Amino acid sequence: MKILLVVHLFLPDYFSGTEILTLHTALELKSRGHEVQVFTGFPATVALSDAQRFDHYLHEGIPVTRFKHAHTAMGGQHNVAEQEYDNHLAAQQFTALLDEFQPDLVHFFHLMRVSASVVAVCRQRGLPTVLTPTDFWFVCPTSQLRLPDGSMCPGPDGLGANCVRHLASLKMRGLAASVLNRLPTPLLSGVVRLASQTPLRHRQAFNLVAALSQRQTFLKVQLNSIDRVLVPTRAMQHVLQQHGLDPAHVRFCSYGVRVPQQPVREPSASGALRLGVIGIGEHKGAHVVIEAMRNLPDANLVFKIYGRPSDFPDYARRLETLASGDRRVQFCGSFPNDQIGLVLSQLDILLVPSLWFENAPLVIYSAQAAGVPVVASDVTGVAELITDGDNGRLFPPGDVDRLAEIIAVLAQDRDQIDRYSERARMPKTIASYADELLAVYGELGADAGRPA
Repeated sequence: MKILLVVHLFLPDYFSGTEILTLHTALELKSRGHEVQVFTGFPATVALSDAQRFDHYLHEGIPVTRFKHAHTAMGGQHNVAEQEYDNHLAAQQFTALLDEFQPDLVHFFHLMRVSASVVAVCRQRGLPTVLTPTDFWFVCPTSQLRLPDGSMCPGPDGLGANCVRHLASLKMRGLAASVLNRLPTPLLSGVVRLASQTPLRHRQAFNLVAALSQRQTFLKVQLNSIDRVLVPTRAMQHVLQQHGLDPAHVRFCSYGVRVPQQPVREPSASGALRLGVIGIGEHKGAHVVIEAMRNLPDANLVFKIYGRPSDFPDYARRLETLASGDRRVQFCGSFPNDQIGLVLSQLDILLVPSLWFENAPLVIYSAQAAGVPVVASDVTGVAELITDGDNGRLFPPGDVDRLAEIIAVLAQDRDQIDRYSERARMPKTIASYADELLAVYGELGADAGRPA
């Protein structure tokens, strides 16, 4: 088969969970004789012509076509709010790639930056399509269903007026932003309705508002045109169906991982309880751990923070300020994914203090495969992987005091850690995951090199 994988970012520059899942899927499929390519996005930081926005490279033998996206006019399209979910230039290049590669099936892992216009292209050609949603992008422009004040968001209302307010606070400046932020909800809904009226569409602010409001309608159509939506958690299934996904398209399919080569884990020389967070980003909540440690000034702890500070430089500086004076906090930088087994072998507890709904963090699968207990926020996606008191501990998101209590207990009672380790749940291997994907591909008729 010829299989095209689509993802918002890709290696070597980006290597979070979605990118690693996409790469390992590509390599596993390739190892079985299938021909695999990747179409991906990339955040451009300099001005480029339309022709300069695409390049090609090989990563571990996988051909990659890259779209250098930016929030600016391109491809004759000037509405950047519309481009976020329906990018005409990306669709043109994607069409050219389909003409050249002639895939039997397209599997989407994430569509931020490349936009859902590529789904429409596949549908026009009758190409079989599969989606593995790794976060909530189809529902939320920021992908996290999290409001600027840190509270959880239920998703867009009927007109998307709450999304307009949210993005106005993040993206817009001047009088228009001020008005949208301050308007009572009923009045804001009226503005959103007016923005869609033809006489106002020539005004830039109204044009942007109209595009934001229309996002959910466009994406619901594209989502329901995908043949199979492989949800990794029931939480993701619930959110997508709540916002319009037809259940007939849904199939449950948890992620697969490369089981890490696990060096023998030995106690730390100092006897300290070794805690770790993998990933820097305010929504990942490393600051919650540092604040919890303030409640435990005399506890024998080491807290290792792994991640690339340049991904979120302001937040990285905030963490350094919070940790100032506490030598127990160590900033360890990033590491190659094939070293995850070594990293986990040097931890007693993996912390996942997420401040958003989460889906199914790949790092939890890796920790469970390595027998490392997880202490995590009690959010929907995580709670499907970790049962409090069985294979780890859960605490309310952002609850510094409760997290401090859990850490204190585990620091004093290491037998609990051993019990959680013994009850770790072995995740699906990447080979088994590929078996399931190929079965789905076969159901869609994309076998023997013949498109459905």
